[in-house]
Amino acid sequence: MTPHGERGSAFAARKPLDDVFYPAMAAILAAAVAAGFAPTFFARDVALVGPLPLPALVHGVFGTAWVLAFAAQTVLVASGRTAWHRRFGWAAALLAVAFFASGIVVMVNLEQSHGAEPLTWRAPHVFTNLAPLAAFAAFMAAGVLRRASAAEHKRLMLLAAVVLLPPAIGRLFAVLDLTELNLAVYAAFAFANAIFDWLVYRRPHAVSLLGATALVAIDLATTTWLAAVGS
Repeated sequence: MTPHGERGSAFAARKPLDDVFYPAMAAILAAAVAAGFAPTFFARDVALVGPLPLPALVHGVFGTAWVLAFAAQTVLVASGRTAWHRRFGWAAALLAVAFFASGIVVMVNLEQSHGAEPLTWRAPHVFTNLAPLAAFAAFMAAGVLRRASAAEHKRLMLLAAVVLLPPAIGRLFAVLDLTELNLAVYAAFAFANAIFDWLVYRRPHAVSLLGATALVAIDLATTTWLAAVGS
């Protein structure tokens, strides 16, 4: 049965290419996260730089688990195991809650260490850390609430996954001396779903287009504000 709200729309019937696109995007995002965080998390040289603080370690573990869960969920749908997808979805949602909560703890600890800095310097840094976390939580919550609409649900979940990309590519491009590509690459990932929609469904889904615009706007605001305070 077609979910309410999708009947008669261009997105009512899932296209076979969906079963290629979403697992591929999940795999690419997982690879980018692995590459970006390898030096500071996955392959961290503890003997050289010391262990991670416990809150950061916990946050990283939950984030990694959620990225892997998201990838597994896309494969379950693509392989027709939707019943397993629904059962496993609640575990993935709990991982998202744990990731968000641990991120707040990391942010609070970080800001406490910057207590002597003026508010004009601290405010953009708080926004830099809080805005993506809030966007992740918003997309996740919307995705869970709209799970009856497959077209909206999968696009919201992909947007939630894309939110995790800037810290990874920022670290990776810093090592490669390609930081000028940060925004362009992030925008490409953010709008990938809208482009896919346009190519396959002949028009972008509103969730794909509006969500990507919001993510890029947040990143632009972050970059501009940090540059304004010389950080």
